[in-house]
Amino acid sequence: MSKYNRSIKIAFDKKSGEILNADEVFDITKDAFRIREKYHEGNLDLSCCECGQDLSVSGSKYDRLHFKHKPGHDSCILSESSLSPYEHEKLMEILRGKESERHKELKHKIGELLKKVKGVDVDSIRIDSNFIIKDNERRKPDVYCKFQEKEVVFEIQLSDLSLSYILSRYNFYKKHDIYLIWVLDNFDIYNQSTLERDIKYLTEYENFFKLDEQSQTFKLVCDYKFPFLTADNKLQSKWIRKSVSLNELKFDNNIFQVFYYNYGDNFLRMESFQKQKAKEIEATERKAIEEIKLKNANITAKNIIKEIGRIRKQKVQNFDGISHEIHELDDFEVRVLKENLNLEAKEGSPLIKWIDFAETNDFPFIDFIIRTKEIGINVNRLKNGRTPFQALFENKKILSKTSLIYSLFFSGYSLTEKDNLLLSKLKDDNEVSESNFHLFKICNRLSNKSLADDVYHFSRIILIIESALKNEMLGYNFKGNKWVSFANNAIQYYSDYWEYIELAFKRYGLWNQLIESDKKGTFQKKLETFYSKMPQQKYDFDNVFYDLYPDLEETE
Repeated sequence: MSKYNRSIKIAFDKKSGEILNADEVFDITKDAFRIREKYHEGNLDLSCCECGQDLSVSGSKYDRLHFKHKPGHDSCILSESSLSPYEHEKLMEILRGKESERHKELKHKIGELLKKVKGVDVDSIRIDSNFIIKDNERRKPDVYCKFQEKEVVFEIQLSDLSLSYILSRYNFYKKHDIYLIWVLDNFDIYNQSTLERDIKYLTEYENFFKLDEQSQTFKLVCDYKFPFLTADNKLQSKWIRKSVSLNELKFDNNIFQVFYYNYGDNFLRMESFQKQKAKEIEATERKAIEEIKLKNANITAKNIIKEIGRIRKQKVQNFDGISHEIHELDDFEVRVLKENLNLEAKEGSPLIKWIDFAETNDFPFIDFIIRTKEIGINVNRLKNGRTPFQALFENKKILSKTSLIYSLFFSGYSLTEKDNLLLSKLKDDNEVSESNFHLFKICNRLSNKSLADDVYHFSRIILIIESALKNEMLGYNFKGNKWVSFANNAIQYYSDYWEYIELAFKRYGLWNQLIESDKKGTFQKKLETFYSKMPQQKYDFDNVFYDLYPDLEETE
């Protein structure tokens, strides 16, 4: 009789206390005949090692004998077709293992020790003797007890379990509000087998238990995962081992799991702490960087101030190098430089004081101070009611006043009423030329005062346009048919910017006047020649042009 895949390979004979192996007793003809005979004579009382229900000896049409549940039996995992041959074989190993000496020793130790645990109902303790029958399903745990009104079962495992077996136990007990504790006799947390990995898969707590046989009272050795932060704030986990009593365990009444240490919650808590610590570390590092940055900026500022003083003492002052260095500073370094200079805290106007005491050779220093915006001098600050504009003209030792006036405008200076009165007087006294008189007024009109250098650079073109605007020649002195001469001069010497000039002439009404007064046609001939050759136009005049004459911007 050849072997074949029997779903129930072992049976327990209640009369003899023996476990019969189907593959052994049925595949040898003599033994098969004897077993069959004893069964039909009523000398065998067979039960399923898994569910405890009665079994019969049955044959197939090919005369192959096997153990079989009797009709009308309750559900049993061995009678389910979903189990693979491998899973059947593993389950048989488990059931055989339950009869090993080691297995018997452990479950009896657990049962006896539980009797001394406070909170355990001693009368409820069952050691591999009672089936838990629920909803047509049954399971026989190794040890069962009631602890603090909770039902608890202990399943001892000496070897690997299949995932289907673990799930069948876990789902059954969970379904019926029974807490399951796996007691693993031999396992390695660092080289986990399929068994440990599968049990861990079913619990978020990642706690493994085994009986603490060194303890005189009931205790379990718990291996649990513990999250921690390293010195460099890295989140890692390590395994901790501790012997714990039943009273130290926690019971999750949602998923009916038992644990000593909640790895999941503590991991999230440690992760949150890690993030907070990371912020603190970042803030500390940022503060350290800022302190170093501030220290370096202060050193740079002091060196710059020292260098300015050194250059100022020289007979020939040249601030080009230090100006370049200051322009290369970032915003933070500029702020620190201003704090070191602390010009705003000085009484009165430092600029006026420097102007008042300036000698002939101090022009480069005054110009440097005014033009270097990073220094932050307030050019509009007064001293005893006096303005920097007034101070410049009062100090007769400063010869290059015009250049410094443009520097003042460049740095945002605005003429006061007293300045305008002084400027008119200076013009009348021939201390300021008519051209500069008008150009200073024009600079004062700029919305973007940094374009003052463009006013100086394009002064002749601006005076042409300004003359057209006011219908009065400013800075030019032509005789005879003066407007034609004026226009001829403009088209001849400023042909590169003629588009701007023509636009102003037409918009401000001078164009038609020129054509009418050009009796000899000199201007029109120059205009014809200009258009025939049409020199390349320049547009670097654009910014200052539209700042001073915004009304011309929309002109077609």
